[in-house]
Amino acid sequence: MFDRWRKRYRMSRFNRLILGVLETPPIRIVDAPCTIMSMVSNFDVPMYLLSLKSFYARLGRGKVTAIIDRDMPQSLRDTLRRHVEGIRFQVLEDIDTGACQRGGTWERLVHVLNHSRDEYTIQIDSDTLAFGPDVSEVLSCIEGNVAFTMSDKMPIVSLTEAAVQARAITSNYIGIVTEQAFDRHPNASRLKYVRGSSGFAGFSRAGFDPAQIQDFHRVMDEMLGSRWQEWGTEQCGSNFAVANSPGAVTLPFPQYSSFYPGGPRDESKMLHFIGAHRFEEGFFASRGQRVISQLKD
Repeated sequence: MFDRWRKRYRMSRFNRLILGVLETPPIRIVDAPCTIMSMVSNFDVPMYLLSLKSFYARLGRGKVTAIIDRDMPQSLRDTLRRHVEGIRFQVLEDIDTGACQRGGTWERLVHVLNHSRDEYTIQIDSDTLAFGPDVSEVLSCIEGNVAFTMSDKMPIVSLTEAAVQARAITSNYIGIVTEQAFDRHPNASRLKYVRGSSGFAGFSRAGFDPAQIQDFHRVMDEMLGSRWQEWGTEQCGSNFAVANSPGAVTLPFPQYSSFYPGGPRDESKMLHFIGAHRFEEGFFASRGQRVISQLKD
């Protein structure tokens, strides 16, 4: 209970520190054959707006879809519409996940992959922040219809190689446990994987058949049983989808990186503030405040 209270306290404090994002000009959507998608919880609206505005200011184009809970209050929906002119809403509970599980953000992945059949789709988490001069590498991927992920230097390898790498790690985290089982997959030598981030990933148009994620989910569920229902397996699914898309790439490090102790700071263009280290050093809020000032100019 204390950990939950501390998490909510830190989040509330962060939201207060970046409240200036609500005073920044709205995004005016520039139509383009790509869509930026995010899951947005009722508590994440200020952080989401900071993330999206920082990224859109550098990308300069694309439609925007927010995956929201059915119970999102009208006032929050109005706030999002006011700050992102032309934003589309997708109700989480209305997404058909097929054979894939519900929860653990699997709805988001299934929806993103279904959408990418017809249009390049970028998945971006609310806890990312773009603050470099550009996101030219991302633009290049969109223009070339190439899938990408942020991977902190981890390469795209076969499932067999991924299993070998994972076995060198002592961890009971479901993501690592999943990777350690990959060489039991019936197509382990043919299929690929990258230990990337579902927090920031691009899915090429018609690059990955959504039916493949249903099959991947079924095979891993059979191998791992109830553990496959744990939070974290969706990231494995996202990594699998990117890696098995034609010509997929990993974004250069340290320009695109996770935020962690001793990791890149000013040399990065964009950081993903993962939960374990999100508010350390106050860097997310302080850099966010700097971005907010730039957005106001």
